[in-house]
Amino acid sequence: MNLLYISNLSNNIDAGLNWSVPASVKAQQQYDNVLWVDLTKDAFQEHWKQVSAYHNIKEFGGRIALNVLPIPFNRPDCVIFEGFYYVEHIVFARELYKNNIPYIIIPRGSLTETAFMNGGLLKRLKKCVAHWLLFDRFIYKATAVQYLTKEEQIQSEKKYHIKSFIIPNGVVIPENNKEMFSDGIKGVFIGRQDIFQKGLDILFDAISDLSADLRKANFNLDIYGPPRYDVEKVSELIRTKSIGDIVVNHKRGVGGVEKQQALLNADVFFLTSRFEGHPMGLIEALSYGLPVFITRGSNMLEEVDEYDAGWTCEIEKESVVSAFRRMLQEKHRFTEKSSNARLLASNYGWNMLAATFHKELKTLINKL
Repeated sequence: MNLLYISNLSNNIDAGLNWSVPASVKAQQQYDNVLWVDLTKDAFQEHWKQVSAYHNIKEFGGRIALNVLPIPFNRPDCVIFEGFYYVEHIVFARELYKNNIPYIIIPRGSLTETAFMNGGLLKRLKKCVAHWLLFDRFIYKATAVQYLTKEEQIQSEKKYHIKSFIIPNGVVIPENNKEMFSDGIKGVFIGRQDIFQKGLDILFDAISDLSADLRKANFNLDIYGPPRYDVEKVSELIRTKSIGDIVVNHKRGVGGVEKQQALLNADVFFLTSRFEGHPMGLIEALSYGLPVFITRGSNMLEEVDEYDAGWTCEIEKESVVSAFRRMLQEKHRFTEKSSNARLLASNYGWNMLAATFHKELKTLINKL
């Protein structure tokens, strides 16, 4: 099949989408003829060059339209929109629909009920108007929506009843993995410092309540995230909770080799999100053999429980506190949970997922 991928990426090295999209496209090239066009004119990262299908919109005159694309992508078998809330996608989708070209949307958590309710009343009102004027039609005209997890599908289908399928994010299993654990417990959080989405308020509340036990266990938590979003509020929250001696906000993101080292130096990966799509950072941490401490909002609670690859809880302080206590009691099982984490991550190889995506698309297109 001839597949056209459309994305709007950024220069942020720590943004999961900037890694998952090129990895997905590269794997898909083994099964399909692929062209990938990123619509952000001033965005570029070196690892994108490793994907032969990659092109920036500047190469096509700065606008996306069928008549500016090379044959056979001026009449592709299917278009895949990566991400959501981009007006350029809507404009191009109208042209696709007029020409009977099917398209798939990968919203990456944007359609879940929790994501929709995120923000104040004014922000939610703007979303409602935008959906009514633009985005609802974009969704309902799609051939299907690809969700990354079952939980994302369930939460999104509370509002949108459309054809959908599930294929998660993937990972390249690294050769290096966690082998030795520290005498204490070194935790690490890597991601955007969005207090509400990532549940950092509840995480810090739980750490504050258990601070005496955690200090006794020689626990510490390193926070890595770009100097955007709530980074200063996170530091202030740490200060007001009086946990600055065991929680350190580095006020910067990590990527590449530095991110790999941050994971390998840690004992437990923390992600206490209220909502996610399918977090790349979590899958990557599992692939290095890092036991994980996660909430249901991470969208991998059932899998982590099934493989016994860490500690899970609800996004409530009492539940997080209970998970902390289980973690402290199970220090002797870290090595076992590390092996389980690697085993769980092996289910998310990019090549295997690309084969599944090819089969799913072929079935959908044949039914049109």
